[in-house]
Amino acid sequence: MDRGLFALIARSGFIAALSILAALAGCKREDVRSFQGITEVEYVRLAAPHSGNLATLSVKPGTRVSEGTPVFSVVQAEDASAHQDAAERLAQLQKQRKGASPDAKSMDSLNIEVAEAQWKLSQKSANSPADGVVVETLYAKGDWVPAGAPVVAILPVDKIKVRFAVPLEVAAHLQHGRSVTLVCEGCSETVDATIIYVSPFAFADGEKDPDALRYTVEARPAADQAAMLKPGRPVTVIL
Repeated sequence: MDRGLFALIARSGFIAALSILAALAGCKREDVRSFQGITEVEYVRLAAPHSGNLATLSVKPGTRVSEGTPVFSVVQAEDASAHQDAAERLAQLQKQRKGASPDAKSMDSLNIEVAEAQWKLSQKSANSPADGVVVETLYAKGDWVPAGAPVVAILPVDKIKVRFAVPLEVAAHLQHGRSVTLVCEGCSETVDATIIYVSPFAFADGEKDPDALRYTVEARPAADQAAMLKPGRPVTVIL
């Protein structure tokens, strides 16, 4: 056989072998690009600071609320009436004194009375502490609510996260703030997320390989998509 032809065949074989190895390596990299995780949440339970009949309940399970949204109150008719009466008397005094020197003592007294009445109303009402989704209401309008009893459970979007585990060779390249993609069953679209935690300590993954070490990673979904993730549901994390 011609020596040049033999060299060409040998070279072709070497290139083919490299191609196969590269393909296998690519498959391996593809395998470690996705990991199985689970959705974890932290609920916030809004309690009634004072006992009383539930006067208003502005939400129901599934309602999306923004921070500061009024949720419920145990304000009674006499509380609302006292505030309204003081506010009307203050407005009347201000109108009567318009253009003249106001009675400072009377004005101060009424201002204090209005402020106290407003404070009492605020102490008997609850607003959402964060953007989130109402997951449960434990009382109905008109029910007697004991002081300190939870009335509404809210899932804040900033308390939803996905926890998963990766091997050392992957953990070494993950940093706080890195973007990842979440795929979950029942979600209408993929969910954008950001890594918020990479554990500095490893644990042994005894279920799969007693000798394999894994590092815990947590990712926070985008606020406008977080509600799609259901607590305790498996999620595929794509790096």
